[in-house]
Amino acid sequence: MATYEELHGKRVEVFTTDPTLDSSYEGQVWFNSTDGVNKTVVAFSSVTSQPGITRGTTSSNQMGSFSGGSADAMAVFGGNPPAPSGSTTTEEFNGSGWSSGGNMNNSLFNRSGFGTLTAGVAYGGRVPPGTSNTTEHYDGSSWTAANAMPEAIRGGAGGGPQTAGIIFSGHANPTYPIASNKTKYYDGTNWTVQPGTMNTSRSNVSGCGIQTAALAAAGEPNTAVVEEWDGSSWTTAPSLNTARVNQGPAMMQGTSSDAVILGGNPPYPSQSRAIENWDGTSWTTNPVSLVSEGNSQAAGQGSSASSVSAFGGSAGSSLAEQFNKSVNTITAAAYSSGGSLNTGRSEASGGGSQTAAIMVGGCVPSSTNKANVENYDGTSWSEGPDINTARRNGGGSDAGTQTAMLIFGGYDGSPTGKTEYWNGSSWAEQPDMNVARFSISGCGVYNSAMAMGGDYPPGSPPRYAGTESWNGSTWSTAPNLNTGRNGPAACGVSNTAALCVGGDEYPDATNKCEEYDGSSWTTGGNLPAASAELSAGGPQGAAMAYLGSPQPSVGTLSCGYDGTSWSTRPNRANNRATTSAAGDAAAQTAGLVFGGTNASGTQQSDTEEFTGETSAVTSKTLTTS
Repeated sequence: MATYEELHGKRVEVFTTDPTLDSSYEGQVWFNSTDGVNKTVVAFSSVTSQPGITRGTTSSNQMGSFSGGSADAMAVFGGNPPAPSGSTTTEEFNGSGWSSGGNMNNSLFNRSGFGTLTAGVAYGGRVPPGTSNTTEHYDGSSWTAANAMPEAIRGGAGGGPQTAGIIFSGHANPTYPIASNKTKYYDGTNWTVQPGTMNTSRSNVSGCGIQTAALAAAGEPNTAVVEEWDGSSWTTAPSLNTARVNQGPAMMQGTSSDAVILGGNPPYPSQSRAIENWDGTSWTTNPVSLVSEGNSQAAGQGSSASSVSAFGGSAGSSLAEQFNKSVNTITAAAYSSGGSLNTGRSEASGGGSQTAAIMVGGCVPSSTNKANVENYDGTSWSEGPDINTARRNGGGSDAGTQTAMLIFGGYDGSPTGKTEYWNGSSWAEQPDMNVARFSISGCGVYNSAMAMGGDYPPGSPPRYAGTESWNGSTWSTAPNLNTGRNGPAACGVSNTAALCVGGDEYPDATNKCEEYDGSSWTTGGNLPAASAELSAGGPQGAAMAYLGSPQPSVGTLSCGYDGTSWSTRPNRANNRATTSAAGDAAAQTAGLVFGGTNASGTQQSDTEEFTGETSAVTSKTLTTS
């Protein structure tokens, strides 16, 4: 048998353990002397689930999208909520979840787009009985009207940046289903029709590329026809293996020599999960496929033929999936079941980490206050010493540990300001808060904590804006919140870096978020939905929030904060409010939510563990064959 050196002219490097790898190692070979095998790094394909778009099943059909080169910075807009109306809604995806964007000026569906999240173009679309020639620009926060197209179309495709875009095909006026064969350029201001026309007129086509090298595939009527654009003319290219239509305006990504297409109808009303790859010469069916069949008439974007996301679809789906071809094994963010509490309860305080959490106090049926303390080791809960004062709806130093935690305020039959410190073996009374209150929230650590919001005693304002700061020995009055509220969530690592979010802002729940820097409260990004009776964990700039009431609309929703804006994460399995949470500084990669009440008000004992998306380079063992 020939050696590797004889075959390839290179020696194989020897390691006792596998080296630290990254994507640049694709195709490289080494010998692991400990295992006695040759290994290499190879690229492979995968499809992983992503958090669903926040609009749910409403207007998730026939949306437009753009990303301009980043699968982790894209927007979907418009949509059909349902026919014959259009939508102005915009949602932004950051690679982990969704947040709300600015509303469009025109309410349309079957729109198309190109460009980037901060310099995007939306064009065309439909609201029966007509087809639109409108153009709008997006700057990452708001839409502005731009010059109209010379031809009204819907269901077109294209690509390129905002200042050098190309579009082609689509339904054209005056009468459906007349399809356009025209090619148009956009320079950021004006549209121009190009001399070259497509050989096959069609609509609801998929496309990608730039003004000098583009690719068009599939379309209506159901076809497998593919054409290439060289900057002046279209030529027929090898056909797809599967005829399809309604992939959405951007369900093909890449370049004219390296592209991927996914989803669609083959033919309507059937829906395809098939993925095909283009290498500049031919199409091959990928060994992996989409999980959902709801991705006809979906929207999608990506960074290249190696990373594409699909969102929504004609089934009214809120599902989102991501196709990746790389040397990385990508594991989607998800919740899993943890150990059950010994005592199911709600309105308790929590802190610690996913593998070393603590739950203090709370309420059981008949509104009975509890002094119970339980500790979590990552697998199971065990009883610890009780607190001195049974209470519910108190605050705690959520960034604390199992061996160093503070609990304060709450309701022990009346509003209380009592404070207790846990040192890992016993609870000790500390000076009371200046203002006794309940339905408050707290954050920080045992010697640097914050208390905020809550309900006052009778006769006082029902939604309190006051905050207090703990320095390890005494409470002092701190600046008021900008919005008085009870039942908010709070997190942060100290009394100089706190976050207060959500809560009950009489008479309704709020989505408002505020940040504290040790001297003042400033407005942060809003939650995707208003919620009270929620919980949170993590530092100020990387928090997780687990929304609670009103149920069932937000009772499973979770979201993450990047210091500027909140975006969705995968939904929790169970619908509940008044939960407790842990996760210290690693909440977005290893969070914990436990207890609470379900939609019927029954106290819960279950625990859910959150793990963020992970990516790791995986090596493959080479056999002698």
